[in-house]
Amino acid sequence: MPVGVLVDCTAIVFGGLIGACGHNRIPERIKVTLPVIFATCALALGITLIVKVINIEPVVLALILGTAVGERLGIEDYLNTISMRLQRRLQSGATRLDEKAVEDFVTLLVLFSANAGCIIGALYEGMTGDTTLLVIKSILDFFTAMIFATTAGYLIVLLSIPTLVVGVVFFSLASIILPHISEVMIADFVGGGGIITLLVGIRMMGLKRVPVANTIPVIPLLMPLSYLWTLVF
Repeated sequence: MPVGVLVDCTAIVFGGLIGACGHNRIPERIKVTLPVIFATCALALGITLIVKVINIEPVVLALILGTAVGERLGIEDYLNTISMRLQRRLQSGATRLDEKAVEDFVTLLVLFSANAGCIIGALYEGMTGDTTLLVIKSILDFFTAMIFATTAGYLIVLLSIPTLVVGVVFFSLASIILPHISEVMIADFVGGGGIITLLVGIRMMGLKRVPVANTIPVIPLLMPLSYLWTLVF
């Protein structure tokens, strides 16, 4: 059973519910300050993961190709549209939409489910039974979901669904995937995920509105390109 994955999803659900229900009780200063702290943590985590890269060339190539595919498919715009529709329904047909809530939803979608922490954590638990990585992630996800739900509302709770899907899939594939990947491939994958996490931090900090959802196709390219690079060079 993917215990760590379920703990992480539960943390997102409860964090989102607490934030959405108690948004009037959470002081405005905390709502303003903590997102900056979360963004700083994302930046720090991204930097920590990036230094693990062994072959930077395939990582850069994956980032360029994957982001180009994401831009071509318009993933960010598509997710924005879905987010707006969900928010409209949750507001019982209200016409006014919070653009910041939509942006937060897309940003956290990448942070929660489309990153190296979620995938590597699920693979590691599936192979070893160790939930440490996902439990650590769940602590950060709980507080992040709680604070951002004060503006995005119940939309944040829905992010537990893609997180659950991604986690369960890679947990189930762990015994098949891990025996066929090398430490170099894992290191390059983690490093590439670190760059995406860094971009998420930049967006959360408000320094630049990076279309982070368009980097999602980078994830499946990292390990194959790392393998081909080590095979050729």
